[in-house]
Amino acid sequence: MVHDMYGSMSFGFRVGKWAMALGLVGGLCCGQAADQEAVEPPKEAGATEALYTQQGTDPSFKSLLDNKAIPIGTNSTAGVKGSTIDVNNDLVEQGANGTNPIPKNIKIHTLGNSAIGRSAFPKWTRWYQEDGKTQVFRLFEGEHNVRNKRGNAARVEAFSSLKWQRGDWHEWEGTYTIVKPHGCAIFQAKNNKNHWSVMINLSDDGTIKLNHRRHQEDKIIAKNMTGKSFDLKIRDNGHEYEVYLNGEKVGAGHYARPEGHTSFRWGMYLGNNLVRRDAMIFVTGAKFR
Repeated sequence: MVHDMYGSMSFGFRVGKWAMALGLVGGLCCGQAADQEAVEPPKEAGATEALYTQQGTDPSFKSLLDNKAIPIGTNSTAGVKGSTIDVNNDLVEQGANGTNPIPKNIKIHTLGNSAIGRSAFPKWTRWYQEDGKTQVFRLFEGEHNVRNKRGNAARVEAFSSLKWQRGDWHEWEGTYTIVKPHGCAIFQAKNNKNHWSVMINLSDDGTIKLNHRRHQEDKIIAKNMTGKSFDLKIRDNGHEYEVYLNGEKVGAGHYARPEGHTSFRWGMYLGNNLVRRDAMIFVTGAKFR
């Protein structure tokens, strides 16, 4: 079930009130496959404005570096505060995960620190905030990792305290809302020794892709998701994994992880790519077990 935030939910892609007002409706029907073409949402400013309001502004990343507002080469504990994002909770917190509270037993990874505990979250509001049942993840043009010498690697991710090796199945689920899309990974099942096994990737145009590390081709599972929401569930047992979009199984695979432990990570991670413009996503009702 795809939610576009501006009307009642229905199966398949739906176009919201903003699209109707702009004359973008056409060619859609209930039950449209997730990997088929949908109406392109408007890219101009204002297309997602009903999802949130912003109080304050955010300085450029260059100005942070020039003013030494963020330490270089260390896991900083100073943090960087930012503008406040006020989520329109009535619109965003719908669907299967809309009533789930944000989990307490998580940490976040930002440009300046790889393991920030909950008590320090208020120091890092430039990149991460919480509002109601919704986590807000942001990156800004030109940003990159500063805590060590690794190039690029901009990210803001939450990660679970739950860790496992091959054996029992574990699950993560939550609802994503794509606000300002940018090419990146928005979910990883990440092993600390053997890397990630499966990613969910976002593209600049709001396409959602299932990214298998090995053994099979990647798969587009949704298109044109800017300003829309989708429910995601990942199951993983330390060797095999399954991926569900809006309650429908859309893929499965395996990846050997003989060492280390696997955990769930969600947010935005750009790897070796540049942050070419500001980006923001919401995750509502995340839970894991």
